Amino acid sequence: MHLEGPDSARTFLISCREILLRRSFLLVAMNALYFGSIVVGAFLEQDNLLPLHNLPEGEGFLLLEAGLPSMIVGIFMFNLVVSSLFLTTLPGLLFFPLPVVSLVVRALFWGALLNWLPTSWLSIVLPTLVLEGEGYVLAGVSGVNLGLSLLRPDLAYEKSGFSRSEALKIALKEWLCLYGLVAGLLSIAAVAEAFAVATFGQWNL
Repeated sequence: MHLEGPDSARTFLISCREILLRRSFLLVAMNALYFGSIVVGAFLEQDNLLPLHNLPEGEGFLLLEAGLPSMIVGIFMFNLVVSSLFLTTLPGLLFFPLPVVSLVVRALFWGALLNWLPTSWLSIVLPTLVLEGEGYVLAGVSGVNLGLSLLRPDLAYEKSGFSRSEALKIALKEWLCLYGLVAGLLSIAAVAEAFAVATFGQWNL
């Protein structure tokens, strides 16, 4: 049945809530791993174990001259399609731990980058850090679930007796639902990041 308006939004949120409750352990674990890795990355960079001083400019700075609206759209599309889908979710279909590896690597670099930012600027990047991070975590949860549904349906859906094809179909439906949340988080994060990049650009970072 096709729903529109508030009923559709309510149904979507209820569905997402049920999925997140089923995956609550994985969600909490991946959040702890991601944000914990940011702290580890900051310490590694402080000891010059993960030097990032010569990294090329990110997609935000490359879009700075295009104007704020174009920058927001560009950042959002890059984060949603490249960072979330291709680098975080889809690798889970090859091997379910790969989304976890992707999250840890991204978080380590985030932490290293934050280490050399002036303390007064941390409040500017914090919204981007939290919103993007949570979006990537949800993408990672989807990737792990997709991989498990292929490799071990009994782990993805305990006591269900689903075949691999049945488990994968359900996992794909869950992925579509969670990606609505990912898109919402990353859209807000793109606005926050664009304003942060514009601010840093004015300060000649």
